[in-house]
Amino acid sequence: MKRVEHALLSDIMTTKVVTLDISELVEEALRLMIKFDIGSVVVVDRQIPVGIVTERDVTRAALRGDSLLKIPVRSLMSRPLQTATPNMEVQKAFETMLKLGVRRLPVVDDEKLVGIVTEKDLTRWVLRMFYEPNPPAEIRSLVENQQIEALTGRQRCPSCGRYLDECICVRTSVTPEE
Repeated sequence: MKRVEHALLSDIMTTKVVTLDISELVEEALRLMIKFDIGSVVVVDRQIPVGIVTERDVTRAALRGDSLLKIPVRSLMSRPLQTATPNMEVQKAFETMLKLGVRRLPVVDDEKLVGIVTEKDLTRWVLRMFYEPNPPAEIRSLVENQQIEALTGRQRCPSCGRYLDECICVRTSVTPEE
């Protein structure tokens, strides 16, 4: 970890970002947020980040009475997407997030999504800096950046179209009667 005055987002960002194609439904965005215990999903169009769906977006739409689950994420996502670069200083990210009133900044390098910085990442960084150079054991476990595992290669159920690890279909094979 670099000194406070030189810390970059690349030092603290979460590199495994949950994304969703722009053609997917809000229902799938909510499934992913629940499954990975996160507050947002970055929306991509041909692998280029174009928006973000957050808990706040869903709550606001629900209060308007919108029927959410079956609408495409493109209808609900926040855009234009506010982003940062990996070489942005952490202090500048704090300022940017406060100025824009956002809790998450996707980190983009040459139009490619390379990470995300959230309020939680920034809080961990502040705590780490406060206790530097030797944080106590109970603090060390709090400041570790937990990465989301197994985000790629998810197959869909041929019956319902949901991801297999979330599918609720009863998978049985019926043999014809003789």
